[in-house]
Amino acid sequence: MPVLIDGNNLLFAALEIDPERPPSRSTLCWFLGQWARRTGEKVAVIFDGPEPTQALAGQISDPDVVVTYSGSGVSADDVLARTIDADSAARRLVVVSTDREVARSARRRKAKSVRSDAFWAMLQRDLAREQPKPLEPPEKRRGLRPADTERWLRELGLDGGQPDAEPRDK
Repeated sequence: MPVLIDGNNLLFAALEIDPERPPSRSTLCWFLGQWARRTGEKVAVIFDGPEPTQALAGQISDPDVVVTYSGSGVSADDVLARTIDADSAARRLVVVSTDREVARSARRRKAKSVRSDAFWAMLQRDLAREQPKPLEPPEKRRGLRPADTERWLRELGLDGGQPDAEPRDK
């Protein structure tokens, strides 16, 4: 379920919740990336204003968060409303904003609307929980190292990975 976030709105909510440790844009995107990887959600955040320089934009970004900027003279609220209206499957969206017009656009298209303060609190709770340990060993997904593969092939008598060339008698 894609999550669309009003970035400046979420920054302000985080500041209100914890004024001692307000996140920067890059820290916010880092938290969102951690949450996206943990939950498997697709996250897009829209910040007000023009896109910063390429170097600064690289610092603000996260590989698992799509970061966009509204541009000069356009608010992130307007971009969010247009994105919601243009989405062919808006019901699957979660829209994070405290702006009433954005929430109204989300409800009109049957998307789920979440207040920024509620989302930030939920995100912090999710990230504070200990991540469950996988039930299978990592090697199952990653595969064996080449040295381990060779050792098992020798152990099983499969000389260097070549199966026995002799046909079996029936």
